[in-house]
Amino acid sequence: MTTRYKKFLAWSIALSLVLWCVNGSFGNENTSTVQAPSTTSLANIEMDSNLKFISLSLKDSIVYALRNNFDIELSKLNLKLNDYDITKEKSRFDPIFKIEGNIQDSETPSANLLQIGSSTTTVISPFVMDGRTADAVLQSLIPTGATVSLGYSVFRSFLDPSPFQLINPSYTNFIEARITQPLLKGAGWFYNRSPIYIARNNKKISLAQFKSRALEVSNAVQEAYWNYVRAMENLKVAKKSLERAEDLLRKNKVQVEVGTLAPVEIIDAESGVASRVEAIISAENTIRDREDELKKILNFADSEIISDATVVPTDKPYFEPKKVEVKDTIKIAMEKRPELTELYLATENAGIQTRRRKNELYPQLDFAGGIRYTGLGNEASDANDTAFSEAYQGEFLGLTLSIPIGNRPARSEYNKSKLNERQAVLNVKKKELDIVVEVRASARQVLTNIERVNATRKARELAEKRLENEEKKYSVGRSTSLEILRAQENLALAEFEAARAIIDYEISLGNLEKAKGTILDVYDIKLEEETKA
Repeated sequence: MTTRYKKFLAWSIALSLVLWCVNGSFGNENTSTVQAPSTTSLANIEMDSNLKFISLSLKDSIVYALRNNFDIELSKLNLKLNDYDITKEKSRFDPIFKIEGNIQDSETPSANLLQIGSSTTTVISPFVMDGRTADAVLQSLIPTGATVSLGYSVFRSFLDPSPFQLINPSYTNFIEARITQPLLKGAGWFYNRSPIYIARNNKKISLAQFKSRALEVSNAVQEAYWNYVRAMENLKVAKKSLERAEDLLRKNKVQVEVGTLAPVEIIDAESGVASRVEAIISAENTIRDREDELKKILNFADSEIISDATVVPTDKPYFEPKKVEVKDTIKIAMEKRPELTELYLATENAGIQTRRRKNELYPQLDFAGGIRYTGLGNEASDANDTAFSEAYQGEFLGLTLSIPIGNRPARSEYNKSKLNERQAVLNVKKKELDIVVEVRASARQVLTNIERVNATRKARELAEKRLENEEKKYSVGRSTSLEILRAQENLALAEFEAARAIIDYEISLGNLEKAKGTILDVYDIKLEEETKA
C-alpha cells in the first residue's frame, strides 16, 4: 500500500468520523418517559368496588387529581409529542447513505468511420454501447449549513465495435469528497440549529401549559373539597336546628298535657320540626352533589362512572388570619406564574424566527470544493487499485451566486415575523397586567373574608344570646313558640353564615396561591415532569 493511498484512506476515515460525530452530537434525544407526579401512599389507592369509605386530606385529593385527571393526562401526552418534534429537528443532521445503480444499453446507427472502425458497403452501421453505473454516497448536513459527502462510483463501459479502445470493456472508478458551504443565505450555526432551539422552547411551553393546567386542577380540587366540607357543615347546622325544634316540641307537649300551654303552640312547634326536616333532606342531597363534583375532578371511579365509595374529608376549616402584602404577592406571581413563562418562550421563539427570516433575505452564495481520484482498468479491482493509488487526482473549487429579483416572498415572511414578535411582546405585557389585577382581587378577597369571619362570629354570638333570652321569656309566659322558632332560625342562619365565611376564607386562600402560582408549593407537591425538563 503506497503512502498516498494510506494518506487518502486516513483522510476518508476522518471524514466518515466527522459524519458519525455529527449524528452522535445532534441526532440523539432523551426520550425518557413522562411520569406521574409524586404522590402520597393514600393517593395511590386503587379503587375497589367493595370499598365503602375512603378518607382524603386536601393534599391527597390534589395529588390524586394530578395522577388521574383526564386533562392532566392529555397535557402529559403533549409533552411526549414535543420530544418527538425535537428528535425530528435534530434528525436533519443525521448522515444519509445512498446507493444508486443504472443500466443503459443502446444500439444506434452510425456512419462515422472512426467510430465503427472499417468501411463497408453499407454506409450506415450499428454501434452498440453498454453502460453499468453504481454509486454509493455518504453525506450529511453539519450545523454550519454545509453539506459534506463522500462518494464512490463504478462505471463499466462496453463498445462494439471499438477500434480505438485499448480496454474494452473498461471500468472507470471515482472516489470523491465534496463540501458545499453556503456563505450568505442558509449559512451559520444559529440558522441551522434554530429549529432545534424552537422545538426545545416548544417543549418548555408545553411544560408551562402542563403546570398551568396542574394549578387550575389543584385550585378546582381545593374549591370542590371545601364546598363538599361546606355541605357537610350545613348538614350539621340543619341537624342541630332540628334538635332545637324537637326539644321545643317535646317541652310544648308536656306543658299542654299539664294544662299550662295552649294546644296551638304544639302546631307551631310541629311546623318548625317539619321545616327543619325538609332542610336536612335538602342538605343531604347537596352533599351528594358536592361529593360527585369532587369525584369528577379526581376521576374517582372503579368499574362504574363514579365510584360509590363515600369520601370522608379529613381536613377541617380552620381560621387563622394571614397578613397579605400585595406588592410582594405580585412579585412572586411574576416569577412563578407558568403563563408568563409560556409567553416569554413564545417571544423568544418569535425572535428566533425573525433572525431566520432576516438571513433568508440574503442572496444565495455557495462555495463548493472537493477532491476526486480516478481509476481505470479492464476489471473493477484494477480500477480500484488505480483510484486508491492516488495517481490520478483532481481538485475542484467553485462559487455559485443566486440573486432573487425583488425577493418578495422572503421580505413578506420577514415582515410577518417582525409583527409576530411584536404581538408576542404585547401578549406578555397584557398577561402581566391581567396577573396584577387577578392577584390584587384575590388578595382583597382574602382580607374581605377575614372581616366576614369576624362579623359572622359576632352575629352568631348575638343570635345565641337572643335565643337564650326568648327561651327565658317563654319559660315565664312572655313569649310564644313562634318567637322561639324564629330565634332558632336566626341562630341556624348565623351558624350557617359563620361556617360559610370560614370555608370562603379557605377557598380564597387557595385562589390567592393559584394567582401567585404557588398552590403546589403550599402542599409540597413536586411534578416529576418539571424536574426532568
